[in-house]
Amino acid sequence: MPRKMRQAALRSALSVKASESAFVIVDELTVAEPKTRLMAGALNALVGSDTALILIPQKETYEAVILSSRNLPDAKILLASYLNIHDLLGFDKVILPLSALDVIKANLG
Repeated sequence: MPRKMRQAALRSALSVKASESAFVIVDELTVAEPKTRLMAGALNALVGSDTALILIPQKETYEAVILSSRNLPDAKILLASYLNIHDLLGFDKVILPLSALDVIKANLG
């Protein structure tokens, strides 16, 4: 599939999620220490019982978030540059730090 078609499909899927008010935009997503219990509490406060796709801009600064959320069954961590339609439409809510928005904008042109 051509790159421009994939980008158009991803833009369309992002528009659908935006119309459903499925985005949770936060300034910064951090946890004090890499504990699953802390991340589960934070996700419960942000999205309740919905499933969540957490988009991060880079691995290095979000290492504690990655470690603390990998055992959560209703959450998935994904680099914003690897965003795809399958993951986007497969979760109820999308959690975005502000810095991840810049990565998505850069990838979609």
